[in-house]
Amino acid sequence: MGDARERSLLARWQQHDDRDALEEVLRIEVAGLKQRVREAQGGSTSTSASDVAQEAVARLLQASPAPRFETPAGLRGYLWRAARNLLVDRLRRARHVPLELGPTTTQSLLAEPSTSGELGGVEHADLNDALELALNLLRPADQEILRLVYFDGLSIEDAGNRLGVERDSANTRLVRARVRLAEKLATWREFVAE
Repeated sequence: MGDARERSLLARWQQHDDRDALEEVLRIEVAGLKQRVREAQGGSTSTSASDVAQEAVARLLQASPAPRFETPAGLRGYLWRAARNLLVDRLRRARHVPLELGPTTTQSLLAEPSTSGELGGVEHADLNDALELALNLLRPADQEILRLVYFDGLSIEDAGNRLGVERDSANTRLVRARVRLAEKLATWREFVAE
């Protein structure tokens, strides 16, 4: 029954440019795609399955001319190939280099309310050590977006281009990375505040 529903939605989109049908069929397909991406990562969380699925859908929507699919399986295959290519590209770019802080990087990172937490009374040297430790304990994907924006001084749009994602995806990654950094800093606060 599910495949017949998807087939009907796919036909409505392709024959009548019904965007509501497209949205519904994509909702169905993205749920499965995210699961496949998680499985393909083999437990690695360096890339968010949601980010990859979002990028795969964005590529579909930006394709000109729009691809045509005979069956939902064709759409599913297209999305999976796009997601797989994104994962391969990201793995090729991945490299883990420990992040070392300079004074300006520390200040710009801590100027963000989402990362500073309650570390106002901590000595600068201790704070720098805690921040460096917390940064290096983050997932590589979080480190990468923080490095591009705060260490390399790229705009969010340029960081997104470097990562091969849209500006909005890069911004979402940056927000998530700052929140994770704040959580790590809060964990290490007791060690640096003594």
